[in-house]
Amino acid sequence: MGPVDAHAPLKLLMTGYVNYFSATSLYAAWQAGIKPISPYVEAEMPDGSWKRILDDAGFPAGLERTIVVDLSGRVPAGVHRIRLMSNLEIFWDQVLIDNHPEAASRSTEVPLTFATEHFRGYPKQLEGPSPGDLNYDYDRVSLTGPFQHQRGTYTRMGDVTALVKGIDDRYAIFGSGEEIALEFDTATLPALPAHWTRDFFFYANGFVKDMDWWDASPFTVAQLPFHRMSTYPYPASEHFPDDADAVKYQLNFNDRFDSGEPVRSYRFKYQYLPSTPADDRSIAPAGQAANTPASQNTPGAPSFTQPFEEKMREGWEAKPPSSGSTSQPSAQATQP
Repeated sequence: MGPVDAHAPLKLLMTGYVNYFSATSLYAAWQAGIKPISPYVEAEMPDGSWKRILDDAGFPAGLERTIVVDLSGRVPAGVHRIRLMSNLEIFWDQVLIDNHPEAASRSTEVPLTFATEHFRGYPKQLEGPSPGDLNYDYDRVSLTGPFQHQRGTYTRMGDVTALVKGIDDRYAIFGSGEEIALEFDTATLPALPAHWTRDFFFYANGFVKDMDWWDASPFTVAQLPFHRMSTYPYPASEHFPDDADAVKYQLNFNDRFDSGEPVRSYRFKYQYLPSTPADDRSIAPAGQAANTPASQNTPGAPSFTQPFEEKMREGWEAKPPSSGSTSQPSAQATQP
């Protein structure tokens, strides 16, 4: 590092990705006596020794993204070299140092206006040269894939706006090959002052359940998690909320049962199926027909006008392992 202004914030902007770990890989590491060490930061002192200055720097979870590591007030005077230590396989692509004063900024929440849950399929995965270097072609989709179902009750298809507007233990539960499409109202955003720029941040709150043999109860949707649970699976002394509103939520939204039986085909068969926001609004809830978007009238593709249960009987869709809920994004305007 060059000269550091000790009176200004000091931050690392680090871009990279990991080949995301699984319960199986963590169990294998435990069997081998290997303890995962999260990245930490050390500084080279004037006498040549290394001193730890930050215990947990974090790392980019999954696909490539940028994380911010705040070293403000942590780097001793006279230090010009720092290093990041870990035994994890992390692919760092870029590391930037920011020692500028904080810019003026303001945040505005963008209200959620509509959310719909529906089956999408499996976008084509594009693999880079190293493990975890992944991208996806969202327009090229397979309606089948090599995925087993978790047995249990999922949220019905269709409008789930009420479930994802706040953190309240009312989840939109969806499985593999399914998605929640969200719309937000940007009309409420204030005009930007001259020379300002606007960034958008998406905030989500929920839980995911992998279908890994070494995960806790991996083959069923149950137990449903809740924010006040002490651990997962939680003990018999704890339970998912059962007040009147919670029971009403379960009865009105979570009525799509999946037996977990094998699907007809586990093969990927990709088709060109572009999607638009108008398409998301046209997807019908379970048991109801929807208008078929013209972009999805692809020869050989199942008709989206069929009821969801009929598609299940045909066996062309596979839908297991994750559950979660989403919440609001915000827009942050910053003065350069």
